Amino acid sequence: MGNIELKKREFNEIKLLGSIIDHQPISRANLAKINNLNKTTTSTVVNNLLEEHLVFESGIGSSTLTGGRKPILLEFNPKSALAISIELGESHIQSCLAYLNGEMIQFREELYTEINSETIIDKLIETIDQLLSNAPVTPNNLIGITIGIHGVTLDNRITFSPFYNLEHLDIQQQLQNHYHCPVYLENEANLSAIGEYTFITDKDRIINLNIKTGIGAGVIHFGKLMTGTHGRFGEVGHTILFPGGRECPCGNRGCLERYASAKALYRSIKERMNIDFIEVDELIRLWKAGDPIITEEVLKVIDYLSVGINNLISSYDPDEVIINSALFNHDPCLINELNKRLNSRITKETKLSVSKLTDKAILLGGIAVAASRYLNIENLKLPAVSLQILQENV
Repeated sequence: MGNIELKKREFNEIKLLGSIIDHQPISRANLAKINNLNKTTTSTVVNNLLEEHLVFESGIGSSTLTGGRKPILLEFNPKSALAISIELGESHIQSCLAYLNGEMIQFREELYTEINSETIIDKLIETIDQLLSNAPVTPNNLIGITIGIHGVTLDNRITFSPFYNLEHLDIQQQLQNHYHCPVYLENEANLSAIGEYTFITDKDRIINLNIKTGIGAGVIHFGKLMTGTHGRFGEVGHTILFPGGRECPCGNRGCLERYASAKALYRSIKERMNIDFIEVDELIRLWKAGDPIITEEVLKVIDYLSVGINNLISSYDPDEVIINSALFNHDPCLINELNKRLNSRITKETKLSVSKLTDKAILLGGIAVAASRYLNIENLKLPAVSLQILQENV
């Protein structure tokens, strides 16, 4: 179990820990130099970090040109604590137990499960207990649990979801009482954006567009997640594409996600091909083979998506828009079709890319949230472990 009261770190401790993460391996002397601190203060803070097992002495560096004793190098210790991340989908639950750098220890996926207010707390406790049953021993144990919600969240409460009625439940408080560690609830697209920002991209202003059952955008501006007054920042799926169009559970008609989401694409394909089910692998095979129905439906969705992405870029002027979609993940070349439709003076300078974290982006974003809160580092970036994450987790 963890500790619900996170340590309040002093300014110099946060500053030096961030510098160790950004510049590791680094000596105490260089750490003092880049932070304009004296050696005594630096040594005191480093000793505190060593006692908390957040950093470790990794080896011996080279002497300076003037000679002298070789310095001892410091590195961040990602295995000092554990975090749990859970995604509550429309009818599935993904979860993982990981170290602070996103390295997954366990991954679980439960498909075709019913999510409702009567059973969700028991289901979450069962999931978390299974993850913890074979957890490795770490100095600081479990430091946080993050839950990704397909809907709107505000102050760690669900305020709206088109897929499940959990608005009246205080999931955070019930789980904190049970596990005695911090629990965070966040929108799934926001978590994907945090995952990309923390582990992959070197950009400061990004939009992560999740195209799944619905469509949501996580927007990060100079390292800060944009949430809005009511937690609805980035709800691009509920912008109007066709006034008076298809009904949406949000109360609007003609919302973008009713035409351009993965759910909308599959629905149209099944209706036109008179089939009950199609796997994404088969859809991509037919797309590459030039099947006329598949080609028409995929290009239609890309047309619709280009409208939404054009509006996002025009509104927020990001450095990069990252697409996270099973369709694009299986065939990244589809990004070229989007680029063809985004050639205005407003959009042409914004980079479009396909997510490298793919279906683990939400979970890794949840780990990043717990780690950032525990370390008290707001703009946490761990690019040094991104290759490891890609090789082992995705």
